[in-house]
Amino acid sequence: MSRSPIPLTVIGSKTAAEQANILPLHRFQRLRRIGTLLWSEWFAHSRLFLFFLLCWLAVIWLLPLVAQPLWVVLFPILYALVAAPAFAGADVIHGCEEFMLSMPPTRSERFSSRLLFGGGSLLLFTGMTLAALNLNLSDILNRLFLNTGLIQGLQGLQVRQPRLLYSLVVVFPFTVFASSFSMAALARTRTVAFSAWVWGSLVALGTLRLGLWLEESLWEQLTGAISVPLLVALGFLVLLAAWRLYLRKEAGADASPLRIPLSWWGWLLAVLIAGGLVAALIAWFALNFERIL
Repeated sequence: MSRSPIPLTVIGSKTAAEQANILPLHRFQRLRRIGTLLWSEWFAHSRLFLFFLLCWLAVIWLLPLVAQPLWVVLFPILYALVAAPAFAGADVIHGCEEFMLSMPPTRSERFSSRLLFGGGSLLLFTGMTLAALNLNLSDILNRLFLNTGLIQGLQGLQVRQPRLLYSLVVVFPFTVFASSFSMAALARTRTVAFSAWVWGSLVALGTLRLGLWLEESLWEQLTGAISVPLLVALGFLVLLAAWRLYLRKEAGADASPLRIPLSWWGWLLAVLIAGGLVAALIAWFALNFERIL
């Protein structure tokens, strides 16, 4: 007995006009997902942000009474060291990376939202620090700091190289954040995520030391002509490489693309060596802090 043929239904492809109408909808949905992710990042890290905001206010009020007010420039660096692993490595630290990667938002959207929130908050603290250093204050900020007496405490500072100082206030925390954020985003285990700040500090300090050494060798003075562009280029290149690798990231300690074939003791030894190098670089910068001013 012969079977009757099954009728076929021809589905026409969408026209160019229909595809053009769908493209804005996809863009809107993508922006909406990123907005939702930004809200989730605020919900998860608002306490950390508010804690540092209160600490910044306390530093601004109390530091001029007990120490040189110029040490306020270290605050954005401290925030970058703490915030970068907290934002980028949150899934690994809490052990929910496999679940989060299976959610509808793409890896690119997740990486971008965390970078936007973390980088934006860092930019906010950096801008407030520059304002506290009396750099291009608006009239409102001028009245605010004049009323609190902050500018009066900062006027007596002798800054011989303001361009170098202000450039490093902006660029160096960015490089620290970019290096730590990238390391934590690509981390597979809590050990790597928690130690991301060590490697971020080592990369940023080593790059800055190299740039200052080249400037001193060429011109016998520190100008920032090499160190500042070098830090900026390194930060953007590290973030770009981390973003491309994060798109192929899979959950699990043995997954590609970033797998560190070291035992726990080997990794601990590497972190201790990196910490020793960071301490040595910090000691050099502390001894030569006045030369940078």
